[in-house]
Amino acid sequence: MQLTGTVVFWRDDKGFGFVLCQQNAQKLFFHIRDFAGSQGRPQQGDQLQFSLGTDKKGRAIAAPWRFATEPAAAPRSLPKHSSLSGRPVSSSADIEQASQFALFFRLAFFLAVLLSLLFGKLLYVLPLLYVEASLMTYWLYKIDKEAAIARHGNRLAEESLQLFALIGGWPGAYIAQQQLAHKRSKISFRREFGFVIIGNTLLVAWLVSPWGQAFLARMALLAG
Repeated sequence: MQLTGTVVFWRDDKGFGFVLCQQNAQKLFFHIRDFAGSQGRPQQGDQLQFSLGTDKKGRAIAAPWRFATEPAAAPRSLPKHSSLSGRPVSSSADIEQASQFALFFRLAFFLAVLLSLLFGKLLYVLPLLYVEASLMTYWLYKIDKEAAIARHGNRLAEESLQLFALIGGWPGAYIAQQQLAHKRSKISFRREFGFVIIGNTLLVAWLVSPWGQAFLARMALLAG
């Protein structure tokens, strides 16, 4: 049975909203992943046509759904795969390019760490390394969030995001989780992220300790 309703709430960055069913006056949850149309994204006040489905917990939802009429040419004529910034995410090639750039960044990062270790300058360049790693990590979160909204099958591996957090990008990862609402509701990921912060903090604490200072001094002697 096809039902109709009006969108009373829509959260575009998360891809979900609520539609008020005209037949039974029930407010139903709906998600962009259940969109059965060809293009467009909903807005508050749009008329939808949908079937009555259920989620994993057995609750009633509007799924699948489509626009009751063709969307106008204005804002919702945006491509289905639109990004957080309004720039379309063209294809999974964006993810591939991000993965390749992340690989080059990791190689350059570890080379910089190695050179600073050998020359005894690690503690001096450490703040700069943290800033660079955080900026890179935030960008990766943003790319992965856009791919999630666009429903690309190709996504950045969670291990890659955690690795960047481990090498010093966890401040950028934390900011991205809060601002982009990404990877902050998955319990297992959050637990691993907590261990990453603890591990990184312990490493820095060891480096500034007398034992760490002695290690850095030995590395500088080897370079000499």
